[in-house]
Amino acid sequence: MDDLQDKIEQIRFHGYCKLSQVFSHSQTQRLLELCIEWHHKTKDLLPPEAHYLNRNQPYSVYNLQSKDFLFLDALFASPEVKLILKHFLNDKWYKQISPDQPNYILRSYSARSSAAALPLHLDSFVPYLGEHTIGMQFVIVLEDQSPANGCTLVVPGSHQWGQYATQDRLKEAVPIESKAGDVVLWDTRLWHATTTNTTSGSRWAMFATFIRWWIKQLFNITQNFPQEFYRRLTPEQKAVLGFCSIPYDNEFEGIDFKKGYERLSASINESVPGSPIPEDQSLEQQLELSK
Repeated sequence: MDDLQDKIEQIRFHGYCKLSQVFSHSQTQRLLELCIEWHHKTKDLLPPEAHYLNRNQPYSVYNLQSKDFLFLDALFASPEVKLILKHFLNDKWYKQISPDQPNYILRSYSARSSAAALPLHLDSFVPYLGEHTIGMQFVIVLEDQSPANGCTLVVPGSHQWGQYATQDRLKEAVPIESKAGDVVLWDTRLWHATTTNTTSGSRWAMFATFIRWWIKQLFNITQNFPQEFYRRLTPEQKAVLGFCSIPYDNEFEGIDFKKGYERLSASINESVPGSPIPEDQSLEQQLELSK
């Protein structure tokens, strides 16, 4: 617990921390293989327009939570990560879920291999001062990271500057060099960038952004989640994916969209309005139909 408290203090004062060898070599190798496999499956289906930060990053896979259950296993694998996320993101006024359980949710879950350098930016969209963060980035390192192959750069303490990132402070950034199997976490207000990958190799990592329950998710995760995966999740995991905080269709269904585990249904069709992936249709079939 002393080491965990030390990591929390590192995030509080510096904005980030690294946990060494959270995942084994065999785990990272299998996750790496899956990321590359899904990149080849989906790369030609992505829309041509992209956020400016992603325009020169051709090696990306989005929505990992719906691709393979091993990605979900990785998302929930570390008890230390869960404790850190709970410390920074749990809403103490969310009474419908026990305070010893997470009430934060997943905003996005993707994988990327570095290519061009990314400029300094922050992931919280708005800078602000104060001890309460609204989001945390959780990175699973799949290949060793160094300045030569596009590692992440951070400006320590910038999460408490209350300012938008400016490129003139890049000289103050420090590299986060890490090994496959390490985990890196940072406050989404932290100014960060990447170096250019000047090697002939890849630098894959998986990125999960967790947010407070009342913030919008990047994609409609709950409505497009595979039935077969939903059945295998625990109530806690379903809540983290957003199934306990889905807005009601109208005021006649309900008013307060802070829900507890008792509101979760056995079937995703009963939990989520709209049209989730049909039970008898795999994600691969969905991708084939979209071509």
